Amino acid sequence: MDIKVLGGKNEIGGNKILLEHKGTRIFLDFGMSFGESGKYFSEFVQPRKCGCLSDFFEFGLLPEQNGLYREDYLKHMGLPPEKREVDAVLLSHAHADHAQYIHFLRKDIPIFCTRESKIILEALENTGASGFSDLVTYLESFAFYENRNGGLSRVDRKKEEFVFDRDYIVMKPYEKYQIGSLEIEMLPVDHSLPGACGYIIYSDEGNLVYTGDIRFHGYVEEQSKEFVARAKAVNPRWMISEGTRIDSDRIDSEEGVKKDISAAISDAKGLVLIEHPIRDLYRAKSIYDATRENGRNFVVGLKLAYLINLMGELSPFSISDVKILIPRKKWGLISKESFDWPQVCQDYDKWERDYLDRNNSITFKDLKKNEDSFVLSMNLWSMNQLIDLRPKNALWIKSNCEPFNDDMELDEQRKQNWLKHFNITQVSAHASGHASGPEIRNMIKRINPENLIPVHTEHPKLFKKN
Repeated sequence: MDIKVLGGKNEIGGNKILLEHKGTRIFLDFGMSFGESGKYFSEFVQPRKCGCLSDFFEFGLLPEQNGLYREDYLKHMGLPPEKREVDAVLLSHAHADHAQYIHFLRKDIPIFCTRESKIILEALENTGASGFSDLVTYLESFAFYENRNGGLSRVDRKKEEFVFDRDYIVMKPYEKYQIGSLEIEMLPVDHSLPGACGYIIYSDEGNLVYTGDIRFHGYVEEQSKEFVARAKAVNPRWMISEGTRIDSDRIDSEEGVKKDISAAISDAKGLVLIEHPIRDLYRAKSIYDATRENGRNFVVGLKLAYLINLMGELSPFSISDVKILIPRKKWGLISKESFDWPQVCQDYDKWERDYLDRNNSITFKDLKKNEDSFVLSMNLWSMNQLIDLRPKNALWIKSNCEPFNDDMELDEQRKQNWLKHFNITQVSAHASGHASGPEIRNMIKRINPENLIPVHTEHPKLFKKN
C-alpha cells in the first residue's frame, strides 16, 4: 500500500490522501486548504475561472496528477485529453476542507459518500454563487452552441444537454464495497455536520483505518464509539487520524451548548440573534430545542430552509416547525404592498421563490411586532438586515468557532462594529466538531494501529510525543 498525503499535512483541513494498491488508486477526500489558499487569495482576489487549473497548480493548491481532472478544463488550457487514472474518491463529509475541490475532478470518477453528504453538496451547489461549485453535477465549461440566429452562444445551465450528473455512490453503513483490489467499508461518526463518516480499507497487505473528522460529544457520539470498536477489530496496519485538537484538553458537549443557549434565551429581553454554522443541523437542533423550551419561534434564513427541506426525514425537525425570514433583496418589493406578485418574485433566485409565500414565511415587519417571540438565525453576511430590524434590547449568541486566520479576524471586527452600532450584547455558546486531545489519544490507544499517520493537524509531533 502506497499512501501519499497530498493535502492535510501539517495543516487543519485540505485533506487529499492518495492510496495506491496493485493498480487501484483511491483518494480519501478532495478538499480545499483554507490556510494555503488564504496565503494568495481572498474575498477580493479569487482564482480565475479562465485559468482553470493553472492558478491552483501555481500555488500547490491542487496536486499535479494525471488522469484526475476535468476534460473541459484541460482542453481550455491547451492540454491533451487524458485517460482516467483514479478509481474513486471516498468522501468523509461535506465540509469544504474535505469536499470543495470535487469541482475540479473528472465527471466519470465515482464519489462514494453518505446520503446526507450528497444532499448537503447539492444544497451548496444550488444555493451558492461560487464559480467553482459543480459538486454534484458537471456543467461543460468553455463550450458553445448554435443559437437561433445561427451564431454562437456560450453554454450555461439552461442548456440541459451540457449538464451531467456526477457519479455518486451513496453507501450503506457497515457494508463492504469492492473497488479494484481494495474493499471499503463506511462507518458513520459524530461530527459537526450530518453524514460524517470514517472508512476501513481492506487489502491483502493489511487494513487501513481513516477517521475523517470525528468527535465523541455530539448527539450521535455512539456512532464514533462504534467506529472505534470496529476499527480495533480489524487490527489495522495503518491508521490515518485527524488531530485538530490534539493540543487541547478541553472536553466539549453539544448537550451543554443547548443548555447554555437556553439559559441565554431565558435571560433575553428582546430579539435573540444566533450565529452558527449554517449546515450543522446538530447545532440547529440545539438552537431549535432551546428556542422551544423558552416559548419562542426559531426563524431561519433561506439557505437553511432550503437545506432542511432537502434533507426531509433526515433533518432533526421539519421546515414547517420553524419560521422562514424572507429578506429584502434587489428592489426590496417583499415589504411593499402595491406590486404584483410576479414582480416581487423577480427579486429572488429561482430556488428561493418556493419559500416566499408559505404560511410560516415572515418579513422583518413581522419580527419587529414581537421581537421577544423569536430567535433568529444570523451570520455576518446577513448583518445588513439589522438596518431593517433595528432591534431593541437584542442579544447576539455566538455559536461557532473563534477566528483562526486574518480574514476571519477582519470579519469578526466588522461584526463587532455592527453589534456596537445597534447596542447588541454578545454571549458565546459553542462546542467543537472535533475530539479533544485526551479523546484522540484514547481512540488511538484502543485501535492500536501498527503505523499512525496524523493529518488535519498543526501539531503532528504531539502524536509522537504521546
